[in-house]
Amino acid sequence: MKTRYYCILLISILFASCNDVFEELSVNPNQIDLNSFYTTPKNINEGVIGAYGYISTPRNLGACGFGLQLSRSDEASSGADYSVPGTYSQDYTPSYYSIVQPFQLMYTAAQQACQMIQVIPGVEFADAEQKNAYLGEAYFLRAFTHFFLFTNYRNIPLIKEITGNTNEYRAQATPEESWDFIISDLIEAEKLLPKKGYWGSSYAGRATKGSAAALLGKAYLYRTGFEKYYGNSSASYYNEAAAAFGRVINGDCGSYTLVENYDWNFDAAHENNDESLWEIQLLADAINTGFNPGFNNSGLFNDIRSKTPIFGSITSANASNAQVIHDWVYDIFVASKNEKGETDPRMFGTLVFNDNLPEIVAPAGYKVTYLEGNDWADEFGSVTAGFGDKWPAAKDYKCSSRKWVDWTLPARNPGTNIYYFYGRAQGVNWRWIRYADVLLMYAECLVMGASQTSISAEQAVNQVRSRAGMPPVSAVNMEVIENERVLELTYEGHRFYDLLRWGRLTSRFRELEASDPYFKAFNNGHTYAGFQEGKHEWIPLPIEEVEGNPLITSNNPGW
Repeated sequence: MKTRYYCILLISILFASCNDVFEELSVNPNQIDLNSFYTTPKNINEGVIGAYGYISTPRNLGACGFGLQLSRSDEASSGADYSVPGTYSQDYTPSYYSIVQPFQLMYTAAQQACQMIQVIPGVEFADAEQKNAYLGEAYFLRAFTHFFLFTNYRNIPLIKEITGNTNEYRAQATPEESWDFIISDLIEAEKLLPKKGYWGSSYAGRATKGSAAALLGKAYLYRTGFEKYYGNSSASYYNEAAAAFGRVINGDCGSYTLVENYDWNFDAAHENNDESLWEIQLLADAINTGFNPGFNNSGLFNDIRSKTPIFGSITSANASNAQVIHDWVYDIFVASKNEKGETDPRMFGTLVFNDNLPEIVAPAGYKVTYLEGNDWADEFGSVTAGFGDKWPAAKDYKCSSRKWVDWTLPARNPGTNIYYFYGRAQGVNWRWIRYADVLLMYAECLVMGASQTSISAEQAVNQVRSRAGMPPVSAVNMEVIENERVLELTYEGHRFYDLLRWGRLTSRFRELEASDPYFKAFNNGHTYAGFQEGKHEWIPLPIEEVEGNPLITSNNPGW
């Protein structure tokens, strides 16, 4: 399916405009008559696939959107331009490109999904299940794009229909209207979408009933926390969330399970595995050099910036690509031991760190492995070497993230541009929702008072811990949930939203600002200016949208 995304982007550019913010994307001299194009199942399929491409492009979740979801949390610092929002610096403005482009492209994908929702019912299909599958995908994609937009930009317009009027403006929706719209689309998507396995290996990565149920549960969970944080609602949707997660756990959506090896969730060899419910499809592309969303020379690769670990002596690494993980994460992993006193093996799948230190007791077969077969000692030449000792900006940190990069690539160019430090050579899929996350969110719902709809909270958490060879817990509370989410889900794009919905975002930043002199200090000239309560919970709407849409009455608070 990755190659299908890549080829169909040229078609998907046709739907790019609803108001001024999309003007650049809508210019296409080869535009065809859409009314005559979307009349067959084959062309409907191409139209649906096109929406996926706008989500996967580097200007969206392949790079910019990745930076938005990960950089703003308390987990990491980065020198990458995609991670500027996480510096909370003077460079983080409503016109900064890495917040503008995901906004544009998510709306473009939402419009295309909306177009499909409107035209599919009028197209004749010999196979009713196939028709429902395409329509279900369109509902899911419209919900997913709005979920991303709302949970990041909050005061957004909704794309509910395509009227054909390219000059039409849409007003901002209330939070209640946005949540109702997203949840309604997900309920419809879950009804229509096929169970896991329907698409087959040729179209792996397409949305399924499990994708919709998992995102529906997440929407209910986030709605409860976000709106309580703002005092907008005292309503609790924990029961609804637990019911949606329970349908995944009970097998109503197909069979999902934790894969044997934790590391398989972050490599290229085990993409679209049995743990994956919704996965952003990315494709290494070392040939094309263009970078134009919507055109077939852009690619859907996973740009390495904000993902590169700090290395000791591989001189191609630099601060403009790299990230570091803050020491509090390292300390949680070091404190997590199995019954033999060995370090939690998830640490070796999550972090790059000095595994020769005395606090690390590696289980058999686990070590920090570098490119081309090198391990920590080989790279540094001494067991006393510090983390990132060749990079002064990193010398005060203990680790980097290991996730989302292809460790099978060579360190240096073999003449094909398929090597580690070539940005377009990275094609590891982003597992946006995986089964371990579902189990932990389900357990959280039960802890918060939801009715049990499947296994117990203890059983859910212990499934996650058992896969890692960690001892079971006998009781589950929010402290256990929070700790397990760090151990299982670090640098996967959940932490910022967890802190926000738990009402702990500001207090957590204040705590680290006061206790850690290196918090957010690793950067590339975008000096950390401090988290501002009442402003930095949300990304600003792009200035072009605010100024170009007369129905936008204000930006987000503080902007």
